[in-house]
Amino acid sequence: MIVDTKICFLNKHNTKRNQFKLHTHNCYEVIYFAAGIGKVFINGKSYQVSTGSYYIIPPYAEHVEKFEGYGEVLFIGFEYNSPNYILSEGNYYTDKAITKSYFNDIFGEFKRQEDGFKEAAEYLLRLFLLTLLRNANTKYVKCKDLNYIKTYIEQYADQKINFRELATLSGYSYDYFRHIFKQKFGASPQEYMINIRLNSAKHLLEESTLSCTEIAYRCGFSNSAQMTSMFKKKYGKTPKTFKITD
Repeated sequence: MIVDTKICFLNKHNTKRNQFKLHTHNCYEVIYFAAGIGKVFINGKSYQVSTGSYYIIPPYAEHVEKFEGYGEVLFIGFEYNSPNYILSEGNYYTDKAITKSYFNDIFGEFKRQEDGFKEAAEYLLRLFLLTLLRNANTKYVKCKDLNYIKTYIEQYADQKINFRELATLSGYSYDYFRHIFKQKFGASPQEYMINIRLNSAKHLLEESTLSCTEIAYRCGFSNSAQMTSMFKKKYGKTPKTFKITD
């Protein structure tokens, strides 16, 4: 089952009004090509574009669309948090009439903005994602591969992660899951997640003007006090001292 699918943004552009540039998003994006032919570039890979095709863009993937003449595209950015199914980069193949119907209905909900429009649009998006996953013969993932679990933790380190659920999905007991993960990667799953959060906090302290409280919440800590305690233990300085002396 797909869980926690949330629409972050949606938009519609055409080549008469927009000059597309290489960019990234911090969430997934599905791009539907309503008209035109050309190419989409995702992390340096080139994919052919034609009317009715659509592509999945993973978080933080650099991408840009290029058309031969006139083109029209619909964008939906969304959060997707399911360890059961993998949304991989690139193109999927679904009946073009079905795809067009889903996109028209989703955009129609936002255009009309009737009661519950956002919930209705997110429901339609979940149905669309299930349709494309079924057609792509994507199987339910029972993850013995700890590298997949590691990647999942890296991707969602700033969110609440249910490690017992991950252990169940991996096919191991919780205690054995923690043991073999630490044996392979040098830290327990929780420790690995905290290290990612701390590294992200350190980077933001060095590169941004955000306050310590803002950084704490952005990196997934419960509050700034929790981040301060863990940060000092790892780096020997409080976040405020680190920011001043850096």
